[in-house]
Amino acid sequence: MQHRRNNRFDKIGLGFLIGFILPVLVFLIVYLAGNNDVSFLNYVKGLWYLQALVKLGSLCVFLNSAVFMLFIKLKYEKTARGILGATILYALIVLISRAFS
Repeated sequence: MQHRRNNRFDKIGLGFLIGFILPVLVFLIVYLAGNNDVSFLNYVKGLWYLQALVKLGSLCVFLNSAVFMLFIKLKYEKTARGILGATILYALIVLISRAFS
């Protein structure tokens, strides 16, 4: 049986943090790249009114799959597991918001 040496970056908590923060950063980049004469709160309200907030949020979370695959390729399974957990949490939030909208 092959033993892996411990890597300080191979932690579930770190993966969850990456998987949770990355979609938020992508969302902020989309906001900053767009129309800047609208406040962030009004931007989010407008997306909610147009029923586009969940769709844009889902696209932001999609980047997690690429990062997940990167950590799998690097053999950081625990970090990838944390990213997957954050992605599943976002999916549950999308599912709940679709059920009540």
